[in-house]
Formats: sequence, C-alpha cells, structure tokens
Amino acid sequence: MAADGLPGSVVRAWVRHPRWGMVVKAAVAASLAWALVQLVPGAAGDYPYYAPLGAVVATSATLARSVREATQTVGATGLCAAVALVVDGFSYPNAVTIAVVVAAGVALAGWSALGTSGTWVPTSALFTLIIGDADPVGYVAGYAGLTLLGALVGLAVTAAFPPLPMVPAQAELDRLRDLLADQLEDLVDALRRASPPDEAGWRARMRSVDPVLSRMRDAVALADQGRRGNRRARWYAGAADRLYRRARALESLAFLVVDLVELLREHETAAAGWDDVALGPRLRPTTATALAALAGVVRTDDRTDDRTDDRTDDRDDDREQARSAQDAVDDLARELRAERERTGHDLFVAGSVLTTVRRSLHALAPGGPDRPTA
Repeated sequence: MAADGLPGSVVRAWVRHPRWGMVVKAAVAASLAWALVQLVPGAAGDYPYYAPLGAVVATSATLARSVREATQTVGATGLCAAVALVVDGFSYPNAVTIAVVVAAGVALAGWSALGTSGTWVPTSALFTLIIGDADPVGYVAGYAGLTLLGALVGLAVTAAFPPLPMVPAQAELDRLRDLLADQLEDLVDALRRASPPDEAGWRARMRSVDPVLSRMRDAVALADQGRRGNRRARWYAGAADRLYRRARALESLAFLVVDLVELLREHETAAAGWDDVALGPRLRPTTATALAALAGVVRTDDRTDDRTDDRTDDRDDDREQARSAQDAVDDLARELRAERERTGHDLFVAGSVLTTVRRSLHALAPGGPDRPTA
C-alpha cells in the first residue's frame, strides 16, 4: 500500500476490519432515515423510530447480504402485521387473542425464507396487537412502512459504498498457511529427535486446524458474496480468482497435513520400539528433510500464483524453493525403494507418507488439479 505513516495505518486497519465500515454506514443510514421520517405526515409519522431500525437492519457486511436481510425483515414485518390485523378484526387484545397471535407468529417464524428475521414475527405481531390496538392500520403503516423506508435508505448507503471484504479473507488464508507450516515444522522436530516421541509427545505437537479452516472458509465465502451486485468487483476480478484458487489449495493441504499428523502419531511412537516404527532410523532423516522443504513451500504459498508484479527475485526464490522440495521428495522416494530392497518389507506407512507429501506439493503448484482455474 502506498500510503505511509498514520494515514497508511488507518487505511490498512480499515480494510482489515470491515466492521468499521459497517459501523460508519449504519450510523449514516440511520441518521438519514431519521431525517427523512420527519417529513412523513399522518399516523405513520407517529412511529419515527422504525425508520432508523430498518436502516440498521439493511446495513450488512456485503451488498448481497444487505439485500437479503432487508427483504427478510420487511417480509417478516408484513407477516406480523397481517397476523395481528386479522386477529384484531375478531376481538380486542385478551388472553385468547394474544395466544393466537403468538402461536401463529412462532409457526411463521420457522419459515426458512425469512431466515433469522423470522424471530421478528411473533414479537412484532404481539406489539402490533397490543400497542397498535387503538389505531391498528396507522400502527401497521408506521411499523411496516417506515421499516421499509429505512431499509431502502440502508441499501442505498450500502450500494453507494459497497464492501468487498477480500483483505480479511486474505488474512485468514495467511493464518491457515502459517498454522500448516508450523504443524509441518513440529513434525520435522519430532522426526529429528534421537528417539521417537511417545503418544503424549505427538499429541503435544498436534495443532488444531479445524477452527482456523472454518474461519477461512467463512471469510472466503463472505468475500465471494461481496462480489454479487458490487460495481467494484470487476476491478478486482483477477485478485478474487487468485484468492479462491489459493483457498482451495490450502483447504486441500489442510486435509493432507492432518492426515499426515495422524499417520505419524499412530505408527511412529516410542511404544512401537525404534526398529519397529513405520519409518525407522534410516527413513526418518530423509522424511524430515522432505517435510522441512514442504514447510518452506507452504510459507511462500501467497507468492506461488500467477501474479503480474515486478518481484522477480521473489518468484525466482519461490521456484528454487519448489525445486528443492521436489528434490527432497525424490530423495525420499529413492531411500524408500532402497529400504524395501534391503529389508523386503512393504513399508506401506512410509509409502503413504511419501504420497501425502507429493500430493501436498501438487496442491500448492499453480495450475495443478487441486487448484483449478476459477
């Protein structure tokens, strides 16, 4: 980023934390909705607070989500108004009508089309029946109409400054990358010890990948959603495609690394005895070298894509890192074949480790089958 000093820090913090943008847009939208509602005449104008409420509801992390949540909220308010008006037409608020309204509202709240806004239906219907009993039509016009007005204001503000949360997704990808590299380096440390770790030693080296992987998926999904209907999306089409390819690569790598950890934990423990473990003293050093080289490739995964920048030195370093990793894997394959010939053993687990390391490198290779062009 070109900006330096305090302005640059503010810009970086702004793009990394999209909620700050939501805060500003929600405040602006609510303020505009409140100003507009002062011009609304008649009974509807007696309930001005519903306009800023609708504006806040319609201000979300992406334009597509704002449209969906605004539509669901307005739909929920319309349903609750209809339920309350129908019941109010038969009788005044009492124990029976309240029970009917709540029962109908709770039943309608489960309609999947309303999403989380369905929870509004029973509460709002109850308010309409009780608070709006003196003037139910005016109350409904104020409640539903002004909520719609506020939602339109919120959508207009969001559309004017549409969020495209790609930087937070990139940060989650970096976090997953670092975790996987750390995990591989922990395996290297275990394999380079004088003797295999016991069960507790292996478990102490196991990283929790699932929560980080889940956050990465959510962030990438939000970035993808942010492109829908976003006029800025076409300017970042190439960066977005690279982001999705990288996400698929790291997701594939995460599954492979977790499988590798479990494989070594199960078959390479001190309880098995030095000569009976899956790799043994002959294959452990070469395997550790291959895993260390793989960890080095993982550390640079954000630069292995088809970028069109001027960082020639970085690209050369990355290619050299990838070649070194491939050489290390080839060395492991040769050692594995030699060990099979020497011992006559099948070495299935060692072969699985080799295959997993190869697949991990392939997952990170630009254009590989694990990284199809989006």
